[in-house]
Amino acid sequence: MNSVAEPARETVMAATEWMAQLHSGEMDAAQRLALQAWQAADPSHGLAWSRLEMLWGRFDALPPKPAINALEKALAPVRRNPLRPALGALVLALLAWQGVARGPLWFADQRTGFAQRLDIELDDHSRLQLNSDSAVDVHFNARQRLIDLKRGELWVEVAKDPQRPFIVRTEHGTVTALGTRFLVKREDGHTQVTVLESAISARPSEVVDLNARVAAGQQATLFTDHVEGPNAQGKGDPAAWTRGLLKVEDRPLVEVLDELSRYRKGVMHFDRQALQGLRVSGVFPLDDSDKALQALQANLPIKLQRFTDWVLWIRPTG
Repeated sequence: MNSVAEPARETVMAATEWMAQLHSGEMDAAQRLALQAWQAADPSHGLAWSRLEMLWGRFDALPPKPAINALEKALAPVRRNPLRPALGALVLALLAWQGVARGPLWFADQRTGFAQRLDIELDDHSRLQLNSDSAVDVHFNARQRLIDLKRGELWVEVAKDPQRPFIVRTEHGTVTALGTRFLVKREDGHTQVTVLESAISARPSEVVDLNARVAAGQQATLFTDHVEGPNAQGKGDPAAWTRGLLKVEDRPLVEVLDELSRYRKGVMHFDRQALQGLRVSGVFPLDDSDKALQALQANLPIKLQRFTDWVLWIRPTG
């Protein structure tokens, strides 16, 4: 039986938003059905929800609740918002999540926190760069060079060694280098591979005799039982994050917000359906997400609403 994939940051964000709605007292029957559908849509959704239920119960059991009281005070300017009490606990749930969901990652060989990137030179002189909120284990021996991508995204430049293949592994399968430079991004339910130079071979974890070749300028999506693609990379620059930039062309706003959320601590809430149809082109600084969000607000019909330094809501203005 396959283990449930560790929930991605976007899934955790969605679970906390659902939790806040549920405990606000404002959720109607249709929204409850929508919550049940979201929980059932993917095993990682159910895992995220069960963890937050456990954490929420812990907060209710704290007699003095000093942290919640402090958050309530910080949220005082928005007392009319019906979600205000739930938002305080939502922030605490997100903070406590770090101890539950990220605990195993603390023991990874190399890892990054939010809004961090890390350059690594390996023993064979290959180079890795980890994106924000990422973790890897490194296993080198006489037969192979294996990188376990436990979370997040990496860029790799492979040093030549004909005797030892260079492999990146996730729960969805393996990516074997046939050349020099590529990106691997682990997401909910799949792994995305982007080849920048030469080629790679992608193999699903459950189909040992399937190997899909992906060449420079192409992307493929790796599932446990098949590979989608390869397809042309399309617009934008998928490796721009290695230079501290998010470079997009005609990309959905919600996808841009997903990327920026990896460089922010706390909760960035937005209704994906309400923002559907808005698209973005531009270059944005990842190391200053506030500046990037202000630029989006200046050029799109959206409004940024801050409740604390840890809670940001993004709404359409129309």
